[in-house]
Amino acid sequence: MQDLNSVMAKAVTARESFRKWDAFQIIALLEAIAHKLDGAASELIPLAGSETNLTEVRLTGEVGRMSGQWRHMAAVLKKGDYLGTVIDSADPTLQPPRPELRKTTVPLGIVGIFGASNFPFAFGVGGCDTAAAIAAGCPVIIKAHPGHIETSRKVFALMQAAAKSLSAPEGLFNLVEDFEAGVEFVKHKDVSAVAFTGSTPGGRALFDIAQSRKDPIPFYGELGGLNPIFVTEEASAKNATTIAQGFLDSVNLGAGQFCTKPGYLILVNGDLVRNEIVNLVPNVATHAMLNEKIRAAHDLNRSAYAGLPFVKLLAQGVATSDAIEPITIFEISGADLLANQEVTLKEVFGPTAVVVNCQSNDEALAIANAFHGTLASGIHGEASDKIISLGLLDILVRISGRVIWNSWPTGVAVTWAMHHGGPYPASTNSLFTSVGADSIKRFRRPVVFQNMPTELLPTELK
Repeated sequence: MQDLNSVMAKAVTARESFRKWDAFQIIALLEAIAHKLDGAASELIPLAGSETNLTEVRLTGEVGRMSGQWRHMAAVLKKGDYLGTVIDSADPTLQPPRPELRKTTVPLGIVGIFGASNFPFAFGVGGCDTAAAIAAGCPVIIKAHPGHIETSRKVFALMQAAAKSLSAPEGLFNLVEDFEAGVEFVKHKDVSAVAFTGSTPGGRALFDIAQSRKDPIPFYGELGGLNPIFVTEEASAKNATTIAQGFLDSVNLGAGQFCTKPGYLILVNGDLVRNEIVNLVPNVATHAMLNEKIRAAHDLNRSAYAGLPFVKLLAQGVATSDAIEPITIFEISGADLLANQEVTLKEVFGPTAVVVNCQSNDEALAIANAFHGTLASGIHGEASDKIISLGLLDILVRISGRVIWNSWPTGVAVTWAMHHGGPYPASTNSLFTSVGADSIKRFRRPVVFQNMPTELLPTELK
């Protein structure tokens, strides 16, 4: 195992030094890192492609998203809302008298971050968690994902170079690669929070470690979702081809390796959509998965789902080589899904999804209630459609972090209004997001100054 204690000692030193940086210094660092990352795109893209099988087009966009996240965090600091400042003036006439209270937020401390497998840039070493933690004023210790280790090292070197150019503390960025080192920093007394993007079993195991510490810490796990999409009976009749094509495109995007992939398409008397899916699947392009380990897990889970006696194979694409996994669409009746929820509501990470055939709106509503927390859900239809008046949207709001209307969940905008999270198991804390402006709030905590002399107050409270 890497010497975590020496890494941690550097991070502790950096923590005390970095606390003294003002917002303008951090903004300069965020923008310098974004510039470095953009400038190295011609090196990063082929390197990540060689490790992940992702296409040049996909990786080009992802490098832009990675650098864009750092610039977005700079914009958050410039706006200043993240500080959460509130001032209550003293009022001796109240009973009891009210003292002067001034509230702000301060950096939480050292943050441990786990890079994700499926987004080597956007959720990797230089991804949204790292950008948000640094913007919040926190040093980071990042666990590189073994699926793209050379890419992780290169991104890390670029961030370090940008930090060095601005005389940032030496231990502001730290990288570990051993699995054991990742587990140990979750346990370490000097780590104040952890961010994780990955599987539910892996994330839950680390969450339990974080909560079993002598001093439990926040563990912000983004664990994925089944992401059900409902099609109203009226929409099935009007827009079958468009809905079927959109569903297949979304399922197949990135070989189905998006946490926001629509895992279930729920139809109400939707034979037209079902038949269009059958017709369109042979024309769906196929892509290699990230690596053999992820492919093997997909094949195992797909086989298990195929083995359920009440599940049918609706359509499957044609693999263009032995290295390719074709898109696979299963179908199941609404009644069978409801009667066997323990085995039918399962994520298959990869280019596999399920069409659910419902006989009535009531059955579709029962299925909506059967889903647990998910990152996203959606409806294809019109506001006047019958199932909307019966309360479908209310159910989806209860279980989802994001609800989509007449579009698809793949694609998460890095912006001010985004919330990428949801009730468990979508994430371990549904109050927070791993993408967008509010992601910085995970790594700052409130402090109130009562009757404090002005000269001793933080700048934003003077």
